[in-house]
Amino acid sequence: MKTEPPGKGKPPRLLILDDESMTGETIARIADFAGFEARHLISPSAFFEEATRWHPDILALDLIMPEMDGVEVMAELARRGCRARLIITSGVGSRVLDAAARSAREHGLDIVGVIAKPFSASALRELLHKAIEKGGTTDDSVSERYPSREASVEDLEEALTLGHIRLAYQPKVRCHTGTIVGFEALARWHHPQLGFIPPDIFIPLAEDHGLIDRLTLQVTEQSLDWLADISSNDTARRVGQHVLQDTLLSLNISARSLENGELFDTILQHCRDRGIAPQRIVLELTETSAMQDATTSLDTLTRLRLQGFQLSIDDFGTGYSSMVQLVRLPFSELKVDKRFVMTANDSEESRAVIRSVVELGRSLGLNTTAEGVEDQETLDYLDELKCDLAQGYLISRPLPPEKVLDWFITHEAQREERRLAALAGLGLLDTPAEARFDRLTRLACRLFGVSTALISLLDRDRQWFKSRQGQDVTETSRDIAFCHKTLERDAQMVVPDTHVDPLFHDYPGVVGAPFVRFYAGRPLYLRSGEKVGTLCLVDPKPRAFGTADAELLDDLASMVENELALSSTDGHDACTGLLNRTSFREQAEAACQLCRRLGLPMALVSARLEELPTINKLFGRDAGDQQLQDLAQLVVEVAEDADLTGRYRATEITALLMGADIEKARQIGERLHRAIALSNDSQAPDQASLTPSIRVAELYPDEGPFEQRLEEAWQFHRMVEAD
Repeated sequence: MKTEPPGKGKPPRLLILDDESMTGETIARIADFAGFEARHLISPSAFFEEATRWHPDILALDLIMPEMDGVEVMAELARRGCRARLIITSGVGSRVLDAAARSAREHGLDIVGVIAKPFSASALRELLHKAIEKGGTTDDSVSERYPSREASVEDLEEALTLGHIRLAYQPKVRCHTGTIVGFEALARWHHPQLGFIPPDIFIPLAEDHGLIDRLTLQVTEQSLDWLADISSNDTARRVGQHVLQDTLLSLNISARSLENGELFDTILQHCRDRGIAPQRIVLELTETSAMQDATTSLDTLTRLRLQGFQLSIDDFGTGYSSMVQLVRLPFSELKVDKRFVMTANDSEESRAVIRSVVELGRSLGLNTTAEGVEDQETLDYLDELKCDLAQGYLISRPLPPEKVLDWFITHEAQREERRLAALAGLGLLDTPAEARFDRLTRLACRLFGVSTALISLLDRDRQWFKSRQGQDVTETSRDIAFCHKTLERDAQMVVPDTHVDPLFHDYPGVVGAPFVRFYAGRPLYLRSGEKVGTLCLVDPKPRAFGTADAELLDDLASMVENELALSSTDGHDACTGLLNRTSFREQAEAACQLCRRLGLPMALVSARLEELPTINKLFGRDAGDQQLQDLAQLVVEVAEDADLTGRYRATEITALLMGADIEKARQIGERLHRAIALSNDSQAPDQASLTPSIRVAELYPDEGPFEQRLEEAWQFHRMVEAD
């Protein structure tokens, strides 16, 4: 029984060119069973005639044929303006198949994928369905895929005069979280008689006939009007978020325009007229165009950056720019060319290019964007590489302006359901307080000097506090929570003074208890990318928050995220319930790095049971474990302000205090000595006394491995003697 083809309307059409009759007929039968209408030809000339007459949706092309090879066929298809999707089949090696796919894209053909012979029926069906999902079934007029004639410069001039150039907007999101970052404005031209004219046809036409600046200005005016509209407060109320007020708009700029300073002055004025900051505009230039005249490019691009515009190298990896030129020009973004991204799953060479571009961008401090992302596997690979942004059909096809908000609302609703599922999976909501989180909020209060620090988890309708310092309330309504707004973006949200903030000045928690004047929050991410809550700082007084403060908040939030990645028992010692040796060392190293950056000393106090092996041998393991548990409890009680407490060695319990000196360590050591002595006095006669040696240390913010420095810094303090 045939399966139904995806989409609606007539069955999608597949035209096959393969000189091996058996292979071609097999492909046709598989496609027919999958719900396609398929035809097979062995002659290239007959294939071209049938393509023009029948107007297939998909072409399947073998590379090796006696009359005309596949590369020549692709060149002829491009010359004829073919708009059908293309599948390449062959028995040649994967490198040749990948090269053929790149050649097809260079010619402007819509390549869906390659499939090596011999192939399975399921692999072919998957590729056919991918082709339909990518482009949909086509009930379009013939002229949309095979224009009856080429568009002329007169046609383009008329389109510009009549305003027939319209725009579509393709979203760009963060690879790790899916948060919307911006949109690329893409020019579209639908001629009344010729149908859809591709950009790779009409943009060169505009460049060659002096119309490119006129086209650029029309695109700019339309897109800035649209950006101003989606940035309005009315739109924010409609979608329930303010994140669109910060989204970026990417505009493509021709190399021919780089010498026209008046064009960019006009674009800047258009931004000012609409109240749009130039920092929200990304001007995209292809790698080749940016490098054609490096001196002119340097002057123009530097001026644009000084005015606030962001600059992107589009299609990076396809040109031959030198590293010196790239470093000289003031770009803020690299865009990995889609021909590499679209073949990442099948080509090691493409993956190598992507990896190199992402690493290059990171080393130069540039954002990296991958365009042409069409499947989850590719997005996961980009996220693994720490590529910043993704753009492609997996996220969304280019959208007409009236469809963007509907897409955004649906996109955010889907992300929210995934987020809530991830939050529930943590199993932390409505659970008792835990020392591993409370120590971090205490530390935040101390380091920042604020009255309140919170670890907030955002549930569907409420904000619940897993840890809180300086606040008794355990939860609030989500819709009035500062942290709710923090989660809209993938960055810290800082409100230096709520009384003068346009969004928060009339918030219930500002005009009433707890009378918040200062807020700083940083989203908390799971390793899968979901944002489940925030680490936030609150104070009743306004205050400044600088770069060093932001870095410190990031460090503390990362510590919280490390705890979120663990269960309540992961990383903890089964005997004492404190951090086990591995976790203590890891977290102590992180604390050491934090103190080093802040220029703070760090004090440690250790109690070591020298006789524990003997006790285990004489009285049994249970007796030894009881000694460790009793000692751990005493260390926790005495060093209640410690930032970390755990097993440093098998017989040793250690407390670590950030921002403390050796004198503080000695005071704690002395209190611990007295506490152990009192505990021994209260024990039964037949119970072994605790006789640990107590050591203290102070580490200064110097370089070097934590453990090595600590071993050199230990000082003997006291030995607890048995009665």
